[in-house]
Amino acid sequence: MLKKKSLLVIAFTLCLLMVFAAPAVMAYEMTIRLSNAGPADEEDRTYIANDIFKQVVETGTDGRITVETYHASELADERETYEGMIIGTIEMGTLTTGPLPGFFEDILVLDIPYLFDSAPVAWEVMNGPFGEKMNERIREETGIIPLAWADHGFRHFTNDIRPVEEPSDMEGLTIRTMENPAHMEMVRALGADPTPMAFGELYLGLEQGVVDGQETPITLIKNMGFYEVQDYLVLDGHLYNYLGIFISEEVYNSLSEADQRVIREAAQIWEKVQTGYSRVQIERGVAELEEAGMHVTHLSPERLEAFREATQGPVIEYLEEEIGREIIDEIFEAIEEAKANI
Repeated sequence: MLKKKSLLVIAFTLCLLMVFAAPAVMAYEMTIRLSNAGPADEEDRTYIANDIFKQVVETGTDGRITVETYHASELADERETYEGMIIGTIEMGTLTTGPLPGFFEDILVLDIPYLFDSAPVAWEVMNGPFGEKMNERIREETGIIPLAWADHGFRHFTNDIRPVEEPSDMEGLTIRTMENPAHMEMVRALGADPTPMAFGELYLGLEQGVVDGQETPITLIKNMGFYEVQDYLVLDGHLYNYLGIFISEEVYNSLSEADQRVIREAAQIWEKVQTGYSRVQIERGVAELEEAGMHVTHLSPERLEAFREATQGPVIEYLEEEIGREIIDEIFEAIEEAKANI
């Protein structure tokens, strides 16, 4: 009888432990570091969007999850952030796709020159079936989860040597690129010399003449102060630049379903804020750069077509060898579908 009573006491005690321990398990605390290579400028679109993401997550989790935001590659540059998320040492990042081919090669298909003729088409592609399939493959092959894709703007060439009005004007220029082979092939096709360089080192590289020029969206040309060390800008829009918000799958899977939902919802808000501010800053940015003294070249449709003809063929030929023709056909089909849906 005593033995049975002892067992009942033990069982009752275990039940009490389970009931009272459950809230403690749910009440875990976590710090998420959000790494961004863009400027530490309170007026920059990504700075603003990341701060709002932080507020939504911290409010939605009653402060159990703290988000620390890092800018200007303070925590890590883009490539290091991707690496950190893969191995679980960095929780999240707001990143371009530039270094991503080093971990997921098929993302190169987005770097076909002059692929998109408008930002809405680019948004439709990545928010549709093509983008959903790409997101899942990134997760499966890298352990990084893309939560949302936002606008980062079309990329344009700048330099401090001469105006660029036609492809031949690029010949001989040393142009900083990201560590992205498709970008480098594009620059070579224009007769220029691609020079990979970490984004955090770019301003000094331009100032010291290590490179003649670079290619980034309008907002970065302005907010990073590149106009201070570059005289010429050509609005060629050779690449559309997505900015993604990513989370380490290992970190994501450690969260409760409720907190995962908060993260996903905050990422959707981040996308709207980033894209909205981006469009505003791009629209006013060109005029501000001209007022600051930059010589801005606006290309006619005929001259723009010359740039497309000079670059698209060689880059597609390179990509066919690297990632195959199937995914190239898929992106062009997705673009046609997107145009029909808009």
